[in-house]
Amino acid sequence: MMKMKKGLRANRNPFLFRNISLALAMHYLKRYFFLVMFGICSSVSAQDLSQQLDSLIQHYYPDANTPGLMLAIHNRSNGFVYRKAAGLANMESQELNDEMSNFRMASVSKQFTAFAIFQLAEQAKLNFKDRIGKYFPSLKVPAANITIEELIHHTSGIKDYEDVIPEHQKVQLSDADVLKLVSPYTDAFDRKHAKFRYSNTAYCLMSLIVEQVSGKSYLNYMKDEVFDKLGMNATQIFEQDADISNRAYGYTLKGEQFVFADQSITSATKGDGGVYCSAKDYDLWSAYIIAAFKSNRNLRNQLTNRKLVSFVSPSISYGLGWFVLKNDKGQDCLLHSGESTGFNNIVLIVPAEGLSISLFTNRDDAQISPFFDQILKSLQIQFNDGQNKEVFRCLSDVYAHQVNN
Repeated sequence: MMKMKKGLRANRNPFLFRNISLALAMHYLKRYFFLVMFGICSSVSAQDLSQQLDSLIQHYYPDANTPGLMLAIHNRSNGFVYRKAAGLANMESQELNDEMSNFRMASVSKQFTAFAIFQLAEQAKLNFKDRIGKYFPSLKVPAANITIEELIHHTSGIKDYEDVIPEHQKVQLSDADVLKLVSPYTDAFDRKHAKFRYSNTAYCLMSLIVEQVSGKSYLNYMKDEVFDKLGMNATQIFEQDADISNRAYGYTLKGEQFVFADQSITSATKGDGGVYCSAKDYDLWSAYIIAAFKSNRNLRNQLTNRKLVSFVSPSISYGLGWFVLKNDKGQDCLLHSGESTGFNNIVLIVPAEGLSISLFTNRDDAQISPFFDQILKSLQIQFNDGQNKEVFRCLSDVYAHQVNN
């Protein structure tokens, strides 16, 4: 008969088992209590934040009978989701804005155009170092020697097409028209002295490069290779006389009244600002960018590698259609705004926190600038950019070339 070891016999003490069980029970009870309290606190915090945001909307956009906005915030790290619309998408029909309303993205569209170029580069169908004269024989040297990379980063120095639109122009311009307008000019930065200079021309030319390389129209390429694959089924590229579903129409403030101001001569160009998107679809896009930023080293490098991006200022860089800067936690933040006849928009993504903010408005007044800064304050987001200006206003100055870099 096998003898039991002395050490094991002691472990059979029923009182010891009882004490261990009690200790375990107390441990799990404390843990459960902590989780419950944490959940309650998180819920209260989320509720407080939602109320703060509701109050901000009411303060900055109090009139429900004027054009308004759609604000969507999604923090995937803590599950916080906020979606709130205000005002009218169409003043004539009195249709309300909501998360399905398709707003003109204006320059927020540039991130989509840059992504299409990035996709084609990853498929080895083009190279960022390609000189654009390869695609546009009508361009003269030195403009023909500009690279795709320089178009992406706004460091080409190419002629601004807005400066050479004929005074008698009545028909909306296309991206092909932009090429015709700038082809007589040789404007380009000397590589040794190249600097950041925001260019809508660059992104119109990029859409034409997408068409040449892919063999599809820019509209069909974006639909087939980007929007549909991400489930962004309502997102569209604008064309003249296009039927935009759930469309939010643009308005401008004249005196104390909003008047219809949805289109201009430059509203039909695609690569620099032609995307119409809803808050619901943009959330799918931002989720993809957050995941790709973490998993795709090449994409992340194109956004953050100091040797690959351009610099707006010592603390703000530009890559793949995004302004990139650090918050006070040292995390990369992706930011862009869009300004167009009847629309002002701004978006922010913080990949490390899974945070995305999209603010779309169908009114081109100045309210968005202080409003967005108050949103950031409510979310306790601070940037280490050394700027005292409101974020939206700061980006407006960049577009107007009122920055020193």
